[in-house]
Amino acid sequence: MRLDIVGESSAALLCRLVGLAAQHDLVAPEMEVRVTEDGMAVRLDLELDGPPGVIVAEKMLRCIGVEAVALDGVPL
Repeated sequence: MRLDIVGESSAALLCRLVGLAAQHDLVAPEMEVRVTEDGMAVRLDLELDGPPGVIVAEKMLRCIGVEAVALDGVPL
């Protein structure tokens, strides 16, 4: 499962996103963070599918500072 998250450029936000994955004991085998003038883009590849993956994506979308989340390329 791939999550693409766009939000404000903030170390605190990045920690919250990684923390949500950690709550499910998930390790991101691949993670990419890009910081631009407009904000931050995070790509997480997680070994999680189905309803639990949707729950994690929805929790990330509700984080303060997150503007958008896409799950496997499909916006939530």
